[in-house]
Formats: sequence, structure tokens, C-alpha cells
Amino acid sequence: MGPVSDSTRWIVVVEEPFLPADAGGRVETFSFLTAASAAGIRMQILVPSREDLDIAAYEEAVPGSAVIRLPRDDSPRAHLTPRPFMHASRPVGPLRRALESTPPRADAVISYSCRSSHLGEEIARIWKLPHLVRAHNVDSEFFRVLARSSSGPRAVAYELEYHKLRLAELAMHHSPLVTCIADISLEDHEWRRTRASVPTFHLPPFLPVGALRASASSSGELSAAAGAVVAGNQRLIFVGSLDTPTNIEALRWFLGGCWPMIRVHHPKATFQVVGRRPEDGLAAWLAGFEGVELHTDVPSVAGYLTAATLSVNPMRSGSGVNIKAIEAMATATPVVSTPTGSRGLDWAPGTDLLVAEEPGAFAAAACELLDNPVRAAEIGLAGRAFVRRELDHAALIGRIQEHLTPS
Repeated sequence: MGPVSDSTRWIVVVEEPFLPADAGGRVETFSFLTAASAAGIRMQILVPSREDLDIAAYEEAVPGSAVIRLPRDDSPRAHLTPRPFMHASRPVGPLRRALESTPPRADAVISYSCRSSHLGEEIARIWKLPHLVRAHNVDSEFFRVLARSSSGPRAVAYELEYHKLRLAELAMHHSPLVTCIADISLEDHEWRRTRASVPTFHLPPFLPVGALRASASSSGELSAAAGAVVAGNQRLIFVGSLDTPTNIEALRWFLGGCWPMIRVHHPKATFQVVGRRPEDGLAAWLAGFEGVELHTDVPSVAGYLTAATLSVNPMRSGSGVNIKAIEAMATATPVVSTPTGSRGLDWAPGTDLLVAEEPGAFAAAACELLDNPVRAAEIGLAGRAFVRRELDHAALIGRIQEHLTPS
């Protein structure tokens, strides 16, 4: 990918520390930053963090960047303001003082999450810069789901945050300090564009450049992919953060309703759960199921994905795009997903991945791929082709440039 412009300078405000890039949001953020760096864009990256950062490691990971830590405030007082906690815990004060004493040195500001958009607005206000907000999901809807799936004080806290977020989203949708909003999900874009006076557009996710390297699909590749199942590999995989309520909900649905049916037809099948920070009691619960393995805090999930027969994405709630599904597709691992887990991109169910809503249909889709190695390989290679075709880094960076450049 050739340089966009060596003189282009962006300030990028991310949501949280993105190293190690070991979860969906961090993978997408880091991939965007490395894509912008490779395009010749010079960046100041502002990272809200509770703890000190290894600045040298961050700047080495994103060549040509200057990384600056912003303080996080997770004290009880951050919960006791009219603003959402995700904004109050990323205070504006220290940033405002720094901006007022520093001359502008950027062409645009990008808030790489709605959770940091208030910081981007402050930069846009003081330095009079165009401002793009990257929306990974509809945060208020996420907290509404959390409130409905919880009880007691936790449910009350989630419900309160939901209402605060709705007001914050309303303000962002009509803010004179936001030039445009780029939704990662096609469905979220459709939802937002009818509510916002700020221009919105769909910007698909960035993946690591290694996942997008081209290699032509061939009959030999198809045979090799099919041969893995013929050789006896019947390994299913789920990848995701294991302290996220929506992921735990998905695992409980799959193991409670789908896995027993799969094991009836394929008693030698195994199911690997791969992720970080497992919640208390998860390991003991998973140990109660035959054929289930837990792998936590692994350095990389790539090897697990490429060794799997298929990846399951049994999400029941949530918004945005499931990066876990796209990562699997990028490795040519076929994906079986629920409609919720497959939302966000314009892929073709039945061609690029299999989609099923009910436990019986989901289990049947998984068994179809275990029974038919050639069909599994076709789905896997079609999914990989979709990822490489639709998520080209140069094209995505170009779309951002277009929306930040005054007409």
C-alpha cells in the first residue's frame, strides 16, 4: 500500500490501551493504526489508561506515531455525574489544559470509539479540526441488553448507564463538533443515519495485515482444506473475551442446546473455548461438558483458528461486528453463526458462512460441515475471499480521507 500523503497528520483518540491486541476491539483498533501508518499518515495517538504505558513499545508497534497517555478516573465519583461513566472516567480537564497551551499540529482528529468521542470533540473545538467518530457499536443498546440480563443493583447501574448513553448519543448525532460518524456495522449505520444530522457512513473493520495477504484459491487448496476433516479433525472453536456477558450468554446457549446434539452425531468432536480473562466459575462449568477444552490468555488465537474444522459464533445479543467471526473467515476456517453474530457486513449466508437461529438448526449446520469436508472447505475459502475483497486497507483509509477532506 503506497503512502496517502507524508504531510497528512491525524490525532487519534482510542478507547483504551490496544497492546496486546488480544481481543476484538483491540485487534480492530491496532489494525487501523498500522494501516494508517503504512499509508504514510503521521499520528499522535492519545491512549486513556489507568496505568503507565510502555510508550516505546507502542511507538515501535505503530511506526511514525507519537503516543501520549491520558489519565483514567474509575473512582466512584465518575459514576455520580450526569455523563455516562465511559465518558466521565476519561476526563476532559487534563486534555483541555494541554491543548490550550499547544499550537495545532494536525489536519484532523479521529475518535476511535464513541467512548472517547467527547475527547475528540474537545480537540475539534479548541483546534477547529474536522472530527470523525468511529462507532464500534450502539453503546446504549449494549447496556440495555446488560440491564435486561442482570438483576439487583447491577441491573439498576446498567439501566442508569443506558439512559445516560442515550442522551450522549443524541448529543453526538447533532454535534457541530463532529464532522461524520463511521459505523463498523452496516445495520448500525442504517439505524444511526435516520437519527443523526451529522453525516454517517459504513466503514467495515480493519484486520491485521497478515490476515489479508492474498493467495489465490485453487483446487489444490480446496483439496487440502477438505483433507483436514477427512483426516479426522473434528474440532470446533469459539474465540472471545471470557468476561463479557454477551460471550458467556452465547457459550451457555451453544453448550446447553447445540453441543449435545452435535456430540450425538460426532462423538469424537471436540470444542475449544479460547479467550482471555475467564470469569469466576467458568472453568469449572466448562469441565462438566464432554469434549470441551478451555485455553485462556493465549499469545495468539491464529494457530487455534487454522487448526479448527469450524468456528462457531452463537451470539444471542449485542451490536456492531463480531471481529471473532471475521478473524476465523480470514484464515479460511468456515463459520457457523446466529443472525445476531453475523450482522454488520454484507456477506452472503450459505456462501460466505452458515447462519442458523435455533439450536437444532445451528447444530445441524455444524454437522453439515463436519459431514461434508468439501462443503466446509468451500465455505471457508469463500469467507476468506470475502474478507480480502471487502476489507482492503488502502480502500478503507481512502474512505476516511474522503470524509475528512472538505469538499
